[in-house]
Amino acid sequence: MYFYDETWFTLQRGMAALHLHDWQAATDHLTVGLDALPDEYRRDKTWYRACLAHALAGAGESAQAVSVAVASVPDAAAVGRPHSWNELHATAAVLLRRGATEGQQLVSALREYD
Repeated sequence: MYFYDETWFTLQRGMAALHLHDWQAATDHLTVGLDALPDEYRRDKTWYRACLAHALAGAGESAQAVSVAVASVPDAAAVGRPHSWNELHATAAVLLRRGATEGQQLVSALREYD
């Protein structure tokens, strides 16, 4: 993304909220931003989806987090290394620390592309 429009600012608000562990705000902003991001921004969409998965995991929405994360794994492996890939590993770590069974599901999906 090489321009600063409302979509970019929405996504950046989501990233700020993610870093502040404001999981709901991060989820809201990232969802809105992703919906507005053009499909041709494959790498960016992969990155922000991985961040959305992390926010969902932080919010305790394990099923949604793993759904978003697992769907992102192929693109993260193909075009999103290292950032998206690392974010998906961070998401798995959050899920595992919380004792969510979905954490193992994500670990297995990531191993398929290692």
